[in-house]
Amino acid sequence: MLNLITAEEMRKADAYTCEHSELSTIDLMEQAANAFTEIFVNHISPQRHITVIAGTGNNGGDGLAIARLLRMKGYHNIKVICMNGFTTESEDFRINKERLVALKISFETVSTPEQLPQNFDVVIDAVLGSGLNRDLSNFLKTSFEHINQNSNYTVSVDIPSGCSTDRFTFEDYCGIKADLTICFQRPKLLFTLPESTVATKSFKFTSIGLDENYLLAIPTDYYWTDQQTVQGLLHKRKAFTHKGTYGHALIISGNAQTKGAALLTAKAALFSGVGLVTLLTESAYFPYVNVYQPELMTANKEDLKILDYSKYQSVAIGPGMGSNTEQRDQLLFLLQQKRPMVLDADALNMLTTDLLKQYILHPAVLTPHVKEFDRLFGAHTCWYNRIQTARIQAKELQCVIVLKNQYTYIINEVGKVFINSTGNPAMAQGGMGDILTGCISAFLARGYSAFNAAVIGCFVHGKAGDELAERYEVTPASILAEHLPLTLRSLLTDRIMTN
Repeated sequence: MLNLITAEEMRKADAYTCEHSELSTIDLMEQAANAFTEIFVNHISPQRHITVIAGTGNNGGDGLAIARLLRMKGYHNIKVICMNGFTTESEDFRINKERLVALKISFETVSTPEQLPQNFDVVIDAVLGSGLNRDLSNFLKTSFEHINQNSNYTVSVDIPSGCSTDRFTFEDYCGIKADLTICFQRPKLLFTLPESTVATKSFKFTSIGLDENYLLAIPTDYYWTDQQTVQGLLHKRKAFTHKGTYGHALIISGNAQTKGAALLTAKAALFSGVGLVTLLTESAYFPYVNVYQPELMTANKEDLKILDYSKYQSVAIGPGMGSNTEQRDQLLFLLQQKRPMVLDADALNMLTTDLLKQYILHPAVLTPHVKEFDRLFGAHTCWYNRIQTARIQAKELQCVIVLKNQYTYIINEVGKVFINSTGNPAMAQGGMGDILTGCISAFLARGYSAFNAAVIGCFVHGKAGDELAERYEVTPASILAEHLPLTLRSLLTDRIMTN
């Protein structure tokens, strides 16, 4: 698990690493350039024409070092353009400029936007770094606009020029619009926000050799949930265990028109390793459940108020449930059973914050998408503010909130934000949220805490989608559910092999 830090904290980490490792700043810059290049060469062919646009600070020094390293890797169609809009040159920039000239790489300086080439094949943007705290000059604004309009593909070094790590608004953004940004050492919280696509369509991050012990000691409210984190949380199934060991999940069925949602939820719970799954539905529907997934058990919805809820280790409520008066009454009754719960979809749409405060007296995970979240907690104009509201509400309600997004935000009971790193647009189909609800309810029933169940469920759900996206353009929810055991096996096997 990686803690996400500010630009100023990252600069201090640079200085600390150099001071305590006898590593010079120019050597650290070389490590960063090498790390960037390793990713770049996997995306861009040596036959492409590369233009490095550089400033004269350390970000520009990175760009010059990258140009040199790419030339050494066989990228012969490469040139460097330096923006002459800065008053000083950093020492590391000057050193890399001398190294660049020694290799006879094309280097020129421009003082006006008109001096820039009319068209670019691939641009490497290395003009400004992450600590931008001032407005752009007219020269840079106009130059960036020209690059944005005339570059076939743009890759930014650490952060798109004109973008600031610690600002979370993109109104009137006039910086570089990158296709890919390769960040150093840590992901940037900024790039997990949907609004950030105006600055970069995608991002990757890579270690540049900073002191991880120093970095991990920096306090933060934001964390990146990676595979190693989830592998550390997962429990391998042990000998002499049985179905009772792995819990019993109850899934509340939906309306006649939306039975598929509850079936997908139940199927996902089953394939996430829970010992038993019961689907609460109408007796007339039992045969269809048995045909769809014979491992599922059924209970009559007419018996909702006389069931023995103590035998269920988790209850999933909401997918396709409907929201009429009868169903609202059922929901309030279920909440009073004080079982660990996952609340999704219509369950969230029938609740208010007052009802949540009144009834959530047990481990609970709320899994809203953006519209459900705003209906429950108020409208928001930007995702950063939405996250802040989720932090406040998770603390007040003492629950876990899973705010769904491409990078889903999992907020724990003390308001810490854990960003899920898996998932992709191939998963953008109906039913995918039902699968997530089933995953989380399974891990909740298996004895994981509400927070750990949410972290594991989100990661495994997204990773299954990532694995399928390597083969499919679109991943239907039912196919993803069936892939979950393979994903779990790969995570546990990889953990065993690396320990």
